[in-house]
Amino acid sequence: MYLFESTRVKEGGPSHHYHFDQDELWYVLQGEFLIKVGDTIHHAKAGDTVFGPRLVPHSFAKIGEVEGKLLMTFQPAGKMEEFFKKLSEGYGAKLSEEE
Repeated sequence: MYLFESTRVKEGGPSHHYHFDQDELWYVLQGEFLIKVGDTIHHAKAGDTVFGPRLVPHSFAKIGEVEGKLLMTFQPAGKMEEFFKKLSEGYGAKLSEEE
């Protein structure tokens, strides 16, 4: 399992995507988010949890002026920790199959 806290200042979020091997879970600590899982859009606020099963397209976006904070969980962890470390270091998000 990989769990991390994500702080969002600007509105928006990642494009619609899915994971082959990981389930994803969002727990809203602060602010408001629109979280789309499959065809369902959840308006999530502090204290809300949304589950995104593997192979189901999903995306999320911070909305409103208040800084947003999420706890994000990936199960199993797979290469997600490595992905987010590289992304935060500015290396880009693409990981090859060899890594």
